[in-house]
Amino acid sequence: MKHFLTIITFCMAALLTGCEKEEGWETMQLLDAQVAEIRISAFETWEGMNADTLLSFKDKKEVSVFEKAILTARKQPDDVKRTDPDYDVKVIYTNQFPIHAIRLWLGEEGQESVLSYGFRDWGEDIYVVSAKHTDRMRELILQEGR
Repeated sequence: MKHFLTIITFCMAALLTGCEKEEGWETMQLLDAQVAEIRISAFETWEGMNADTLLSFKDKKEVSVFEKAILTARKQPDDVKRTDPDYDVKVIYTNQFPIHAIRLWLGEEGQESVLSYGFRDWGEDIYVVSAKHTDRMRELILQEGR
């Protein structure tokens, strides 16, 4: 019985090791706290986040769209010169502090978007958002009448 358990343990370890994410599949992170609001501002400068909020999303379903896009965005090599982002995104938690600052290059319909952390000391890495999540964000950000 002892040998059987040892074999099972090694098999499980091998299986779990084989299931690790490949390089390039690292995702963005948020705090383990409830997100209360997503604020969208037009990008103005790399030196700070724009304080003039264009859109504010507090509805749980709307907030969830952005959370899923952020948490599933895949890290990519930053070997391409980028243009200025389209938007500054602030993730506001229920305790109001800290705030996650994120830059957003919103893709066209059916295309991927790009995210990066808003402050250079958090890293210069870029993360790619799937076309599915891009389309959902576009629906919210580009709604007519908002």
